[in-house]
Amino acid sequence: MARVRAPLLALGLALVAPTSAAAEVGVAEFSPKHLQQLVGLDDFTYDTDWFPVDSPVQLRLIVHAGNSVTIDMPGDGLYDWDQGAIHFEGEEGAGSYGVDVGFTLDAKVRFDVAGIKWESDIIGPYDYAVISETLFTPYLLMGNPDRPAVIADETDATTLVEVPITPDILVASGHLDIDIYLIVDGELSGRSIDVATLDPKVQWQSIKSEGEAAPLDAGPGPLPDPFEVEGVLYCDLATTATIVLRPTLVMEILGKEYIIADIDIPVALPPFEDVIQFDPIMMDFMRPPPPPEPATTSSDGASDSASGTGDASGTSGGAGETEGDTDGTGLGSATASGGFGEPGEEGCACRSGDGAPGGAALLALPILALARRRRARAR
Repeated sequence: MARVRAPLLALGLALVAPTSAAAEVGVAEFSPKHLQQLVGLDDFTYDTDWFPVDSPVQLRLIVHAGNSVTIDMPGDGLYDWDQGAIHFEGEEGAGSYGVDVGFTLDAKVRFDVAGIKWESDIIGPYDYAVISETLFTPYLLMGNPDRPAVIADETDATTLVEVPITPDILVASGHLDIDIYLIVDGELSGRSIDVATLDPKVQWQSIKSEGEAAPLDAGPGPLPDPFEVEGVLYCDLATTATIVLRPTLVMEILGKEYIIADIDIPVALPPFEDVIQFDPIMMDFMRPPPPPEPATTSSDGASDSASGTGDASGTSGGAGETEGDTDGTGLGSATASGGFGEPGEEGCACRSGDGAPGGAALLALPILALARRRRARAR
């Protein structure tokens, strides 16, 4: 009686690729800058007029002043392609807020003593400028520990004017010194970063807290590429600047000394308090490549016959043994009706009637598939 042996026919290994790409985050620079002249030298003039009133020796100071503010907020916009959302990260400690105050000073002196009158020409102009600045991490939205960025600065007094007073008369001489110092108060807070795509149907999204993400639909792709997002930063800004003049005038006229001193003259520039809108910034986010398609490899010898029979001389679906070796007929014979044999029968439950691998058996073993073939041996 012939004995059936089952040598290894084929080894199949199924390789399943990931169905989605790893999380992708696009990065685009978002570094708003703002420069604004709050008041210019041509816009602001302060004239003390002659003082002290009713004094025989008097001094007059004329100030042309201006100030401007500079704000720099370097950082990045980050678009999460998996979540379809954007958020912003400022560069640590790289933000700056500064107030630049400058002015020119002119002075005049006059006296009327014992019928001797004299008035100087303009003394000056003398120029002075100072910048007060503070650093922080952008974007000063809610939750930022540096919010608000504050300038509270009072500079040391410095001597701006040291000039002799030499009237064209021999009975008078003198000297004028003017010290100055500056008081600056300012406060800067981020209000929001508003973002939108170029699609006019998409509404603007407003980010009001550090690290907060706003949803923005980039569409299914692959176009447009890059995905363009416009961002606008809004901030609350308040500044005040005060120049303090401290003159000392000493005049000797007909042997008598006259002194004007210990007088502080504050010159307050117009305060500023408003919402600052930075220029819009366009951010380009390159689309990530699509995820690879799932890839599989099938076992050898699985498609030798669409009917499930090999080169045996027996009929399809027969239950008897075949004569001689087969050419890789697959996994055995089916029942005469094209279905599966009963469990325990030789050559059963291996291949369906249409030549496809048996569903339950093959799906249960995606990694290793064993095919059997039979060799008939004479007694």
